[in-house]
Amino acid sequence: MPNVFLRSRPTRITADALCVRLEEALARGLPGRAIHVEAGSGDEVILRWEDGPAAAHVAEVVAGVVNWEVRSPGATASKPGVPAVVLARRFSPGALAVAVVRYQASHVRPYDSGREDAGSDLAALLDVDDPTRSGYPVPDAMAELLLAAPDPADLDERLSADPSPADRLSVKLDILGYDHLWHAAWSAVT
Repeated sequence: MPNVFLRSRPTRITADALCVRLEEALARGLPGRAIHVEAGSGDEVILRWEDGPAAAHVAEVVAGVVNWEVRSPGATASKPGVPAVVLARRFSPGALAVAVVRYQASHVRPYDSGREDAGSDLAALLDVDDPTRSGYPVPDAMAELLLAAPDPADLDERLSADPSPADRLSVKLDILGYDHLWHAAWSAVT
């Protein structure tokens, strides 16, 4: 277990100076990872990257540099005016496809962002260093088949208003048939 201590006040540093320190720390702590560091509005620094590493690993590096709040974009500050490092991680279609396939394998119903707890369950599947690979050959092959298949003609009709990219992939998986893709993937990997 890491040695953790809490300071009563946020570290005093300008956002611009913190950007420089975070760039150096991220290059040392997570070499080869493309994480863009930028000063936001006021006392806010934004870290942007796609797919890996996991947000928890990025937060560990941040904690070694500064005692600022670390939060997701749009999250409410714990106290007004508290300086923050915002973790703005995006996911590629490949990462979302793997997560949607794994979600369907572990739940009774397909992923739907409108359902309670669906978002947190999908986020848990994505909170890994390489979300484009599950480590299991069949789900990974299913995700590749899902992305490679043309969109079904009735896809847009079956989507809810303002669907997320994960919703879109989930409905596409439902139309194509989870069992059908599983069988095709199993045949390809065995």
